[in-house]
Amino acid sequence: MSSEPEQVRQAPAETFKPPAAVRFLIAAILVTIVTLYLPRICFAIFGAHVVVADSVYRWSGSAILVAGYIFFSRVLDQVEADEWAYIGLPRQRVAIRQTLLGVGLGAVLISLSVAAIAAGGSLNSSFEVSSRRVVHAGMVVFLLLGGALLEELMFRGYPFQRLIEAIGIPGAILLLSAFFGAVHLNNPNAGGIWSWGFFNTLAVGVLFAIAYLRTRTLWLPFGIHFGWNFFLGVVYGLPVSGIKDFSVIVRSTAHGSKLLTGGAYGIEGSLTGSVTILLGIIFLGFCPKRLLGIEPAEFVNPGAGI
Repeated sequence: MSSEPEQVRQAPAETFKPPAAVRFLIAAILVTIVTLYLPRICFAIFGAHVVVADSVYRWSGSAILVAGYIFFSRVLDQVEADEWAYIGLPRQRVAIRQTLLGVGLGAVLISLSVAAIAAGGSLNSSFEVSSRRVVHAGMVVFLLLGGALLEELMFRGYPFQRLIEAIGIPGAILLLSAFFGAVHLNNPNAGGIWSWGFFNTLAVGVLFAIAYLRTRTLWLPFGIHFGWNFFLGVVYGLPVSGIKDFSVIVRSTAHGSKLLTGGAYGIEGSLTGSVTILLGIIFLGFCPKRLLGIEPAEFVNPGAGI
């Protein structure tokens, strides 16, 4: 008695997933294109209005990166869960909590630095309020929000997350934090690669990276980043990484040794800044998960969570 041969059921072939290092490089190319060419377009169109041009660059750059990262997540990483959570931007209530916590932490760290400068040296401040200045200050805040978001997407977003998969957490933190410090070397009075400004900016990058790793979202580092720049430049009227353009209503001058004040570069170029950043890192390292708003989620980003 004969019978038809049984058909062998074959499992569907797995689609190819590029190595993490390749996915990092693809994302890094997108970041490079946005960084090199988008500012030229925005400043060519809005060149007469610097704050407007810079704001358009920061916010449109953020939108391009988010769209690109979601596309990479679906096509390259083959993610079937929430792509927004995958790239570190979960759209839950915890986003507001972590952002506000970050802003508060940034405010405390900057306030501690300013208090140290006032105690060890002196701080002279002037106030000038007008409707025009209030509008200008509002535009600066909008710019700072976009700037913080764009830089977090660049340095703690999808490329950082894939680099963790490729070389591990310590290497990824050091490499992208060094790049974070390097891009600020073009700022006024940065002082070069052997300056306090470079090493402190690198250390701030480590602080932001730890904030991401503790929460697996970009909301906490985004909040700290914005809070740091907002309170330093807008509230206290001091230079932000050498840039004085954010001091609109309050304008201050710090007097004392360069180790205390950072000179023309500001707090990020001082020993005061180093101590403050270290305090922030210690706080994030030991802060209870409950306070950080860490909640169980369906998706856990690979390689993250400390």
